[in-house]
Amino acid sequence: MTIEFECRFCQKILSAPDDKAGSLARCPQCGETISVPVQDDSFAADEFDDFFEDVTLQKTSQELEPLSETVECPMCGAVNPEAEIECVSCGEELQQTQSARNEFQSIRAKDVFGRSWELFWQNPGVCLFGPLLANFLYVLVCLLMFVIGFLVFMGLSLLMPENSLLLVLPMIFLGLIALVMLLYVVAYFELGKVILFMRVAQDEQPALSDIFAGARFTGRMVLCSLLFELLIFFANMLFVLAGYALALLFWPYPYLLVDRNLPGVESFGKAVDVTKGNLITLFLVFLSLFGLVILEAVSLIGLAYLMVAQLSLPPGPVVGVACLLGVAGGLFLYSFLQLVKAVAYVQITRAG
Repeated sequence: MTIEFECRFCQKILSAPDDKAGSLARCPQCGETISVPVQDDSFAADEFDDFFEDVTLQKTSQELEPLSETVECPMCGAVNPEAEIECVSCGEELQQTQSARNEFQSIRAKDVFGRSWELFWQNPGVCLFGPLLANFLYVLVCLLMFVIGFLVFMGLSLLMPENSLLLVLPMIFLGLIALVMLLYVVAYFELGKVILFMRVAQDEQPALSDIFAGARFTGRMVLCSLLFELLIFFANMLFVLAGYALALLFWPYPYLLVDRNLPGVESFGKAVDVTKGNLITLFLVFLSLFGLVILEAVSLIGLAYLMVAQLSLPPGPVVGVACLLGVAGGLFLYSFLQLVKAVAYVQITRAG
């Protein structure tokens, strides 16, 4: 006995052995995945056997996926490939498409801090010296640009009379070029830090060279950073807390640029999708980090005061030691903040 039926994509008349009822196959004409219907005697016809090639209904890994990669239709019970949006038999929307809409996960602050603490001590060298190296190179490039700009200014001043319009116009032009270059340098090293800590958060093998891996995203990062800073600025002009609220909404945009290679504007829209289900948790995470910074400062100041006022130690060495401890603690907290942001992003977008 054979089952005769029509491909719902190209309307080719096909037939299959009755023991293939309910199986998945690929149409030999259009290549789409179809479901062999349950046998109906009114449609059985042996003369159509040749419409299926011998390989059409072979249960290969490409044509008939394992049960773990299929989904059952809640309406008719037909088995469908996992990638299907609608049931191949009845057209019902499949459940996995509904859950796919919830692509971002809810997170807990303790999970973010716990995972960040674990990863930090698994990669202490990279986590501490990566941002330190990136910031050092950024400052070095800025100083180099300042020296070059100063030399150019001095050269133009010698060649042109003072207060000459011919001197002002080139300086304005060179100033704009320097500003664009500065924005690119900032964006380049910020992306490097994002890539570095993303690799740490994904439990890959990070390296200091990752801070130089953001070149292909830099143009979009410059535009996104300008838009981000303008949004924060004008929001703070309207209401001082509005800027912080927008920062809480849009902060993942560089991670989306790197992780999903999104266009700049699209990364802003997607950033809201990432954060909107976890605003309270993210607020608590960043508030906790800010509290640690305040606690460090207060502790060092209080300790220095006690050592000078109560123990009568010389203030110079005490202040020096306190400053060194403050710098070390600040470096740790800054690096830990970068890792916490990356871990939060990974847990939201990758189901922890």
